[in-house]
Amino acid sequence: MGSPQFVGPLFTPVDQTNPYRPPPALFGPWVRHPKPPINIEIDTVEGRSKPIGTNKWYTQLVLSPSGTDPVYVLPYALAFLNGSSVLSQHEGASSLVGMGISHSAPSSRIFGPTTGGEANGNSKFYYNPLAISFCLGAAEFNQSNVACSLSHWSELTARLKIFSRESSSSSSDISILICRGQAFLTCIYTGLSPTIRSACEVLSLECLNEGSEQFLHGFRKHRIKLGDRSTWLLYSKPVLPRTSFHIELKVIDRNQISHHHGPWSGIVQVVKMSEYYADQLGSDFHRFREESVYDRGVGVWVREATIRSGPIDSGTYYFDWFSEGPRARSEPPLIFALPHHIEAMQSHSGVLINPQIRLNSRATGDMRLCRGSTWCFKEDLQAVKLYGIEPVNVNNLNPKYDPSKLNLLGEVFIKEVDCDFDRECDLDSYYFSGKKLAKQALLCVIASSILRDEDLTLVCVSKTKESLLRFCQNRQKAPRLVYETTWKGIISSSMLVSGNENDDFGNGLYNDHHFHFAYFIHAASTLVYFDSGFLEEIREYIEYLIKDTNNAFEKDEFFPLFRNFDWFLGHSLATGLQTSLDGKNQESCSEDANFLYSLKLWGKATSNQALESLAELQLSILKRSANHYYYMKDSNTTIPAEFRRNRVPGILFENKADYTTFFSNEKDAIHMIQVIPVTPITPFLRDPEFVWQEWIDSGFKADRAGQVCNLATNLTNGYRTLLLCQYATIDPEFVWNFFEERISKGQQIPLDDGLSLSWALGFTLNQLG
Repeated sequence: MGSPQFVGPLFTPVDQTNPYRPPPALFGPWVRHPKPPINIEIDTVEGRSKPIGTNKWYTQLVLSPSGTDPVYVLPYALAFLNGSSVLSQHEGASSLVGMGISHSAPSSRIFGPTTGGEANGNSKFYYNPLAISFCLGAAEFNQSNVACSLSHWSELTARLKIFSRESSSSSSDISILICRGQAFLTCIYTGLSPTIRSACEVLSLECLNEGSEQFLHGFRKHRIKLGDRSTWLLYSKPVLPRTSFHIELKVIDRNQISHHHGPWSGIVQVVKMSEYYADQLGSDFHRFREESVYDRGVGVWVREATIRSGPIDSGTYYFDWFSEGPRARSEPPLIFALPHHIEAMQSHSGVLINPQIRLNSRATGDMRLCRGSTWCFKEDLQAVKLYGIEPVNVNNLNPKYDPSKLNLLGEVFIKEVDCDFDRECDLDSYYFSGKKLAKQALLCVIASSILRDEDLTLVCVSKTKESLLRFCQNRQKAPRLVYETTWKGIISSSMLVSGNENDDFGNGLYNDHHFHFAYFIHAASTLVYFDSGFLEEIREYIEYLIKDTNNAFEKDEFFPLFRNFDWFLGHSLATGLQTSLDGKNQESCSEDANFLYSLKLWGKATSNQALESLAELQLSILKRSANHYYYMKDSNTTIPAEFRRNRVPGILFENKADYTTFFSNEKDAIHMIQVIPVTPITPFLRDPEFVWQEWIDSGFKADRAGQVCNLATNLTNGYRTLLLCQYATIDPEFVWNFFEERISKGQQIPLDDGLSLSWALGFTLNQLG
């Protein structure tokens, strides 16, 4: 057995009494998923081995129809090229077959049209071209016989084997060792004739050490320059006793390099030089300095990696990289780190290479090269610990509320609580039902913590309990949740009945599970906070939703580890079993925060200290990454200037940032999706400086009416009311006066379906303090 994916006191089962128990009849009958994985051995799916992640960086390799859409290990994109896929095609040459690696410099980014048509304005999107820099293949492969198989998948590493279905030898293949952030793409050839092709023109091929390989640890080194101005190094070493001779590479045509001495077994490692290197081609000193880093690091690759937590409440965690290769005992691996990694590293863990070597990560800024077997990170958890069930004003932890304002809130509350809670929640969508449940739970919080009325609290809690019990007892209108054994998780059975993959936002394909289920977990946590005796009635239901989305127990054979949260990216991924050339994506960073916040509350409600501390760590990591990749202040240097003053992406893909949403191109929707829902955790995530800059200066500068401040005060829909609510984190007096004036004039205040006017007023009043 290899190294564990996760180890440490935070990574424990949510079910502390019977962690090995299979999903109960509540989620029955068990079913098989209609969209099974491909490119993987079936017994590793249906057997007792670890489940496959549905929302993970590697998932596209095992998704039908062919597993050929790229995976973004960063800084590179990798793709299995089968000769017929989109990325296998390129102009003026036959199709590519093998392992594709792609990287483009920041200067090659493609920017969309500017908002409002303003010259030098803010682009609607940007992405990176996906031209294949190199395809590492073999003369024995062709479009009709090539196949691949994924194994050893994990949070940070995986292995892919590419082979010919027609091969008479089962040992003839290319084994690709994949690692997040890898500097080298490492391919182990066994009994094949290497070919190297490119979608770019090959300008030059130089063999730099023929006959003196012994001075480079036995590796032969080639320098290859491509037509996109990039320079790559290719290192190769034969593996004895199968092969005793080195690769002999020659340029065959403008796109192809080939080895002409028959089947070969050995190591091939390729690495791209930085853009700074490209700008310094006339300087032997700069070129030598960068190449020497890779000359030293060659012959090492990461075999496995473990994410290790420090003690509970310490805020520390580690990436432990376990390497192998002919030089693994003498050299640690070379791996690129993202901006939020660098910022959180403990004294930079002594791993940063100087002078700096950087490569573009695609949509999340420049990555910086590190050399080390352990990365140590530290997050300060003191700030996040302030946030619980009740709203918090960090500037006044014991606010005194104005009686007249309380009276107004009380009048609004009485009207809103006088409705059929059960009917309001019993919808045919888990997402919208969950939003209603969480809205009701927040009404309970208002009654207790701000109005401080025990009778109203009791009424509200009692009604919300009935709403939640309908789901926990499978009496809801929405199609029941069922456990499926293929990908191993809990899905809405709606898709299984209708055949429509898009039912409930693709819940059946594992889309947005952390968004959907967070609202249920939040509501349940709130109810247990008010009535601990209610816990056992709902515990099983809620804890299986947590297992589905944030399972931290590696020995649980029924759910994958951390379905949604990506420990390398620092935020969750919402896309499930759907493919895209731009990779996985997440729309709402704020709903991601709501998910982690709900876990923190459940940990508190159930006295599960490990879960509470884990969620606090995840929230702190998310805050850091969000303020690099989602919330873009003027001082943000991670995001390109052409996109930065949009202030937010509507959708962040692994290869693209897009100023839109999946449901609307309107500006109020784009900004709202990074706010929803407004809860006690909202002020933690949204930096005051960012809130102000987004409020007064986003997008098309001359479009004053389209600024968030003007959209939010022109209340034509519930999206805008959410934008107004979040502004209360920095100017609650303005927001309160705005609401009060409209109410006094009898004007309607439109509300999102997960927001009550009572909560909008109560949250604002708490911030006013």
